[in-house]
Amino acid sequence: MNIKDLVRSGLLTLTGLAWIVPVAAGFQQPQKTTAQTKQTQKKTQTKKATSKNLPPKLSPKQQLLKNARAAYYSLKTEGMKGFNCTMVPNWAALLEEPRKADPAKIDEAIERLKGIHFSVDVDADGGAKVAHNEISADNDAMAKGLAQVYSGMEQMTSGFFQTWAVFVIHPALPEQGTDFDLETSPLQYHLAYKEGGTKAPAEAEKPAGTEVMPAVAPESATAIDVIMSRLFVIDSVKVAADKFTSTIKPQFAKTRKGYLLTGYDAEYQGSTDSDRTELHVNLENQSVSGLQVPKKLMLKGLYNGSPFAVEVVFSGCTATP
Repeated sequence: MNIKDLVRSGLLTLTGLAWIVPVAAGFQQPQKTTAQTKQTQKKTQTKKATSKNLPPKLSPKQQLLKNARAAYYSLKTEGMKGFNCTMVPNWAALLEEPRKADPAKIDEAIERLKGIHFSVDVDADGGAKVAHNEISADNDAMAKGLAQVYSGMEQMTSGFFQTWAVFVIHPALPEQGTDFDLETSPLQYHLAYKEGGTKAPAEAEKPAGTEVMPAVAPESATAIDVIMSRLFVIDSVKVAADKFTSTIKPQFAKTRKGYLLTGYDAEYQGSTDSDRTELHVNLENQSVSGLQVPKKLMLKGLYNGSPFAVEVVFSGCTATP
């Protein structure tokens, strides 16, 4: 999907962010004594010297982006270096459907699976590494089945934290200084950009109403489309890459330090019609060393037409702020 297909034609409007140009004309100061004049000149020189140290003025688009990014709880801003938790899967919830056919057999399996102990280490960027013990298998078939359990938990956990990191480590918005397309309406903002997009051109004061050129990035880059409210609450994030497209609709709780992820609905479409996943995720958070990290993950959905449900509790967590 080309970036031009993601953005409607027309000028990009920047509602409510008009430039304010101070005008100082026609004001005549009364005559001052020589001493007063020298003192005024000294103050003026001091102000000029100080103004050189001020950061460059942001364009309306970049100021809006700064305000939007600041509206979110961010573990990166909080200085999080990583955290570790024990993971306890709810095997009964995971095996609810098979248990309907053979309760005794599944109950026996659940008791055995409870002997597996998982833990996860999450680094400062949201990368997750899962560790676990291994329980004994009665035969080769069971050994293969257990290997699939280990691998499945690792993939599920790392996949969840990859999405989680996009919203909690840092907001799902362009990096400050990256160029992007912007449309505004009375109810929402629409941002479109490409991952690894170009840096915004050097800021320069332009009169209100000046046309803003769309972002430019290599055609092969991943296209990202973000819809958010005028209060900067992200409603949806659409991603279009060469081999898949996805739409994520996050939910947030408003906290003292910004919007914090509490769940999301997602659709992933691979290169074939059968390669499709639907996810519905609910998330409870907990404070560990002053940092907000997951406490309980409830995930259900469809993978290639087959339903699944997973529930995991994160306990005994330690964090490095």
